[in-house]
Amino acid sequence: MSALEGRVKQYLLPMIKGEIIALPPEAQAVLAVWTVKTALMCQVMLPQDQPNLPAELFTDLYRDRQPAEEMKVYCGYMIPPRYLNGESPVENRSIPSRSRYRTADGQEYDVWATVVTIRIGYAVLQLMSAGPKGLRYDIGLGDFSLYVEPLWPVRETFSWPPRALRTISDFNVFADPLSRVKRPVPE
Repeated sequence: MSALEGRVKQYLLPMIKGEIIALPPEAQAVLAVWTVKTALMCQVMLPQDQPNLPAELFTDLYRDRQPAEEMKVYCGYMIPPRYLNGESPVENRSIPSRSRYRTADGQEYDVWATVVTIRIGYAVLQLMSAGPKGLRYDIGLGDFSLYVEPLWPVRETFSWPPRALRTISDFNVFADPLSRVKRPVPE
């Protein structure tokens, strides 16, 4: 993990400070891996009867050294909000969902989805993960597509930051995209 922390530092620290930075594919990949690792570690620290993210994701990340195909990772920008006790330097939101679906031929299957949103300073990083493995899904960003950039799967180099999420209300809605989920399609 310390090697990952060392590799991500050159990209994440400027983002935390709100500085303009170019994110080539290599940077996107390391930020995506760091986001998955951090989301998984945050899950370990949350008191819960059933984890929001399955334990197999730890194994998959260790084995593959990259987010799973079923994962999507985004980055955004937000001026740290002020609360009654002052500015909030870090926030972590985890929104889980579990459902049971039936295919046209009557076969039932369970679907889980979790969105973990981490804000550190000005950087907003979000992991969307769903299962079972092989599940293809579309969680729409809706009005937030102007405010985030995809990190995973990686794409061409882009400049960070995108437009800023303006209010804590915007952040709250962005952190809960599961309210806009379309029905998943099993393969």
